[in-house]
Parts: sequence; structure tokens; C-alpha cells
Amino acid sequence: MSAGEADGAPSPCVPWGFWGTSAWTATAVAAWAGMQFAVFVGMLALSGVGVDASVRQIESFASHAIVLSLVSILAAPAEIAIIALAIRFARCRFGDYLALVRPPRREVLIGLACLAVLLPASDLYSYFSGRTLVPLFVMEAYRTARETGTLWLLAFAIVVAAPVTEEIVFRGFMFRGFASSRVGLAGAIVLPAVIWAVMHVQYEPYYILHIVMLGVLFGWLRWRSGSTVVTIVLHGIVNLASLVQTAVIAAKFS
Repeated sequence: MSAGEADGAPSPCVPWGFWGTSAWTATAVAAWAGMQFAVFVGMLALSGVGVDASVRQIESFASHAIVLSLVSILAAPAEIAIIALAIRFARCRFGDYLALVRPPRREVLIGLACLAVLLPASDLYSYFSGRTLVPLFVMEAYRTARETGTLWLLAFAIVVAAPVTEEIVFRGFMFRGFASSRVGLAGAIVLPAVIWAVMHVQYEPYYILHIVMLGVLFGWLRWRSGSTVVTIVLHGIVNLASLVQTAVIAAKFS
């Protein structure tokens, strides 16, 4: 028994290293994917479509707003629970480990200024290169949400559930572990950005590259501000802007 344990003092918080962080993150992502699959299969069975439906029927079902929303929302707690367990085993406080602290106002303004440059530049490049501003599956999700009156549910999934969950994992847990490991600050910014982008398998490679750039920006802001809250807020703003853009385009071409 150590002196700290003998006198009742809490054990010091020691972040997970590179391999520990990687293993826990992989476990969290696996739990998230497994829960998503379970929710999807359950909804597929209840819908009457059935798991033996054609590929086209399953793809159409998967792009429905209600399915996308519930899969995203219901899978989030499983992923966060694994991260919370990892932090508990490290004898750390959840909020401290993930830097869930109020960011300085200046850092939020810097983040907003960066988005004000990056997002329009990305859209302009997409437009002049002949690519669609909004992926087709996003447009389909918006259309079905509007038709079924569940736009509020889709908005909650995109603007709240996804940013909170993803930032806790990538700019919270992964950043903390990688920054204190041999890969250092550069690895803590770049590696989570790449892994986060690759997980967006529903997008084409062109859009995934844009997500990498956004992830690098978020990682840099996480380092500057010392707060994961700033990236959660900015991630939510990005997704909200994307949803509004989708609504404008849908209205224009309806």
C-alpha cells in the first residue's frame, strides 16, 4: 500500500499512453458500432422490411431520417460509457481528463473566425470543381425528415448527439492520451483527425479529406484553448450550418 493510499489521499491521475488510449478508443468505437448495428437491425425487423430485403431496399431504409437519428442517438451512450470506464481505471475525473471546461471567449471567437474562412472556401472549391455541396444521402435524410415531421429529431442527432460523442472521444480522450505519449502534440492533433474522418464511411473520399482538415483545425483549437467544449460547440455549429445549407438547397430545387 502506498503512502497516498494509507492516508486516504486519492491516487494521482495518470493518462493512458499511446497503446492504452488506442485500445480503449478501439473498444469504444466497437461498442458504438455494435450498438448501431443492433439498433438498425431491430428497426429493420420492426419496419417489416426484413433483413433479407434487397440491397437497394436496405440502403433506402438506412438513409431515412428516423433511422439515422435513432441509430446515432441510441449508440452514443455505449461509446461514452467505455470512455468513462477507461477514465475511471486511470483514477481520473471524467471532466478533468476530457478537458470539459468553459473555454475562454477569445478562443471561441478564433474558432468561429476559422470556420468563417474554411467552410465557404470548401464550398467554393466544391462548386467550381463540379461537385455537389451536399452529399446525396444527407439530402435524402433531410427530405424524409421533412416529410415525416421529424426534422427536430434529425437536428438533435446531427447538432447535439454526434458532436458531443465524437468530440469526447477524439478531441477529448484521444487527444489527452496521445499528447502525453511519444507521438506528442502533432500526433494528438493529426491522428484523431484522420481516424475520425475515416469513420465517415458514408462519404466519398473527397469529403473525407475535408473532414480531416476540419479535424486538424479542431485539434489545434483543443490545444490552444485547453478545452474540449470549444470543439463540441464548433462541431455543432458546423453540422447546423450543413443542415441549414441542405434545407436551402432542397427548397431551391424542390
